[in-house]
Amino acid sequence: MQTETPDGLVTKAEEIVRESPRGVSIQDVAQKLRVSRYQANGILGILIGSGKVGVSQIGPVKVHYWKGGD
Repeated sequence: MQTETPDGLVTKAEEIVRESPRGVSIQDVAQKLRVSRYQANGILGILIGSGKVGVSQIGPVKVHYWKGGD
């Protein structure tokens, strides 16, 4: 079950990750949604928990990529 924020940030973050074939960082998502990195991390955590998004660690950066789960 996907938790949705009142302003649809989870859905918007899902679209951002889906549209980026190389993956996105927490900073990328935060900038595009105009939220803090802390909030972007929580939103991406919801998508990771639902199995839609995967994470790879590249140096100090966590890269989030689309796994599916439609």
